[in-house]
This record gives sequence, structure tokens and C-alpha cells, in this order.
Amino acid sequence: MNLLYIAFSSSFAYFITKMLYKRSNYIYISTFIACLAGLISYFAIYSDNLNNWVMSSHLYVTAMSITLLIIVSYEVFLLEWRVKKVKIGEFLDDIPFSIERNYKTTFKLAGIGIMFLTLALLSGFYITDIVTTEIQLKALYTSISWLIYFSILVGTKYFNLKTKYAVRGLVFTLVFLLIAYMGNSYIFSTIA
Repeated sequence: MNLLYIAFSSSFAYFITKMLYKRSNYIYISTFIACLAGLISYFAIYSDNLNNWVMSSHLYVTAMSITLLIIVSYEVFLLEWRVKKVKIGEFLDDIPFSIERNYKTTFKLAGIGIMFLTLALLSGFYITDIVTTEIQLKALYTSISWLIYFSILVGTKYFNLKTKYAVRGLVFTLVFLLIAYMGNSYIFSTIA
């Protein structure tokens, strides 16, 4: 559950920075500050676990993969909303950047997010000594979210996947990832 606190505090830092910093490169700056806030939150929560660097890096990259997925999902959803507004004739004057350029930037962040999720999966497999049902379900749901995330990136980059399908896929990816970390703990706490 602490991973979600780190992810949500990082996402909160992203949204605060986005509201305060109104330039065309806000995504890069806000994401950097979100990752920095996640690192500070991580040190505050897991300060006793820093001697095992593999476990420490696993926890951090897992929290950052959730954070980047939240950021990318929000940004793509927001861009789709803006495109619909432009299509019906409402021109938005508060956009200091082109929508196409922001799509490219957002999917670059999605690439960084899948890199974090891949590192989380690999380090999770490395640190797991005992394979329990809880670990198997967590690995299954995380692998499903990784496959959906990867297929969205490949489909968008090479096969001209429609953005509405990418948005839906990102939502499913986020749901599977949250089930892997929240739902898994909830299921096993109610069974026991």
C-alpha cells in the first residue's frame, strides 16, 4: 500500500506543478518534479529498507511506473477532450502548444513508463525467493498490464492505432496494475 502512497504523492506533485508552470514544456518539468517527489516520498517511507539496493530499486521503479501511467492516462484523456472541443468548433485559447506535439511528448513519457514497468517486473522476479499464490497473481496482473501497455505503444507508433483505443487501453493498463498492487492485498486479507 505504501507504493500507492508514493505514486499518488508523485502524481499530486505533477498536477500541482502543471497548474503553476504554464509553458509548452510543462510535461517534462512536471514529470521530473513528480519523479523527484516520488524519490523523496520513497526515502521518507522506506528509509529502513535502503541497505538492500535491489529491493529498494524495485519499490521505486514500481511506484514510478504507476505514477507515469497515471500521468500518461490523464494527458491522453485531456488531449482527446481538447480534440473533441476543436472538432465541434470551440477553439481553446488556453493551450500554449500544439496538440500533435503534445501527443508525441505524451507517448515518449509512455515509453519511459513502460521502461519503468519492465524494470519493476524484472526486479520483482529477481527478488522473489518464494513463489506464493499472492506473488503469482501479482506477476500475472502486472504482466497483463505490461502487454497491454506495450501493444498500445507499438500500435500507436507503427500501426496508427486510433487514440480512443489507446485511451481505453491505458485505462485497462492502469486498472490491471492497481489490481496487482491493491486488489491482490485486499483479496488475500479478506481470505485470511
